Amino acid sequence: MSTLDGPFEKVSTSTRERFCGRDAGPSTSDIYDVAVLGAGHNGLVAAAYLARAGLSVIVLERRQILGGPVGTYEFLPGYRTAFTNSPGSLDPRVVEELDLKSHGLRFVRPDPTLVHHFPDRPFIAWRDSDKTRPQFDAFAAGDADRYKYLVGRLEDLARKLNISVYEPAPDLDRARERLNHDERKLFDAVFYGSLQGVLDAHLQSDQAKAVLGMVALNTTLARPSDPGTAVGLMMRPIAMASAPPGGEDDPRKMALRGSTGLPVGGMGALIEALESVCVTNSVQIQRQSDVVRVRACGDVHKVEIRDGHVYRARKVVAGLNPQTVCSLLDDDVLPDQMRQDIRELPMTGSGAKVVFALNRIPRYQGLPSDLSNDAAASTQFRIGPSLEYMEHQIDSVTRGLLPEKPLVWGLMPTVTSSGMAPAESHILSANVWHAPYEPANNTWDVLKPILAERTIDAISQLMPDFRECIDDLKVMSPVDLETELGLIRSHITHGDMLTRTLFGSRPHVLANDYRTPLKGFYLTGSGTWPGGYVTGIPGRNASQTVLYDIKSTA
Repeated sequence: MSTLDGPFEKVSTSTRERFCGRDAGPSTSDIYDVAVLGAGHNGLVAAAYLARAGLSVIVLERRQILGGPVGTYEFLPGYRTAFTNSPGSLDPRVVEELDLKSHGLRFVRPDPTLVHHFPDRPFIAWRDSDKTRPQFDAFAAGDADRYKYLVGRLEDLARKLNISVYEPAPDLDRARERLNHDERKLFDAVFYGSLQGVLDAHLQSDQAKAVLGMVALNTTLARPSDPGTAVGLMMRPIAMASAPPGGEDDPRKMALRGSTGLPVGGMGALIEALESVCVTNSVQIQRQSDVVRVRACGDVHKVEIRDGHVYRARKVVAGLNPQTVCSLLDDDVLPDQMRQDIRELPMTGSGAKVVFALNRIPRYQGLPSDLSNDAAASTQFRIGPSLEYMEHQIDSVTRGLLPEKPLVWGLMPTVTSSGMAPAESHILSANVWHAPYEPANNTWDVLKPILAERTIDAISQLMPDFRECIDDLKVMSPVDLETELGLIRSHITHGDMLTRTLFGSRPHVLANDYRTPLKGFYLTGSGTWPGGYVTGIPGRNASQTVLYDIKSTA
């Protein structure tokens, strides 16, 4: 397959006529060039690229709200934010190539980029690494250099492996052959070892390990001691090696996440910009259109929604969980073994959400003298003071128990964006990882207020007056997230992001390049390579694959 990492090109008129016929287009034949299933951010990215290339595109979305977890949602009357908190991994190419800035997307880049709670004082990540380094050495003498050395080794390994996020992921054994003996030892530790093992081998202090541990841990229900968890340390170096940062002002030069900044208007502003690109390029977006079946009829696919309406398209791009996709297709269009393999993919997401309506900004504890409370409140915060703490809480959830001291990734988006809450009020959006999808000893109706109390207690370690600031709150369990967003077992990344489910077979070896065995039917979304969060890369890659196939066969 030709590279997906090339310049954006429109489909020529002659190519489109050979592909679609001279009467192509919904205005004359009621056949779309492409139907995109699901208006999550990757689905919208794919639709935008395809429409800008000159194809007729329809997007079919089950909900009224676009964007999936990234779209703006009213959790409480007057309090609106997204399920996701930040776009720390948003791909700069997507922003530039789709010209999202001209469609209203703006970023504010708080400094610092992170407040990580520790009992004695919080760790503050600054955009200037020289301001961050002394904090590592305060944890343990020499940890700043050890941290820099580890990050440097990971970035060098990524360059040597030559794995690109813009190409289908290669077989890891072949990539490993490019390495020398010492590099292979690091490779084996990172790709097949545990997060605990890699961090113990390189860092001394519990605090430095926790800072990197929270970066590496993802929505997969896996303990830091579990094999394969260290791969979370590699995804950012691989992305950086795929498209190295530019000048000194490129925010991606930062080693910790949070470099992209925060969208003005909240995460939903990203979806609004993508919708604007789609509408500008004549994409038809159909809300409340729950797809229930896709049938192949020659060179045209028939996409049926729940109300019985059928849309026809020559190509289909599905941005849904791969397990959901399999349920839409007739049994004979995919190999039986492929169906079984995808059906057995681990879906242990276990995410929960707690959103708080606040009457004021809480006071942070232990801030350095050069950091104001409002500046600290403008950025992300994390509650997870040690790998042992993480191990214990995650282990509890694997046994179906509610964590006593939840791991929290939090943000107050109203500090940097207005209009998301009533005047003089604020939202605190807490992502709680993890919570049991199937509680062992109780129901979620009983457990929700308990999770709320435990989340309040956890955040109060960093903000002692937090409880006094709360006017209202809403808890959404893993089951609620599945129901609202269509996320199987509340798995935001549509499948575990561990070595065995990332490289060469995401979601399956027969669909690793976004194509499926069903001709003209493609996959995108977090269930495809490179997985991930709010990057837009799967949407971009899938669209480029479709365009390549059209140009190659027309």
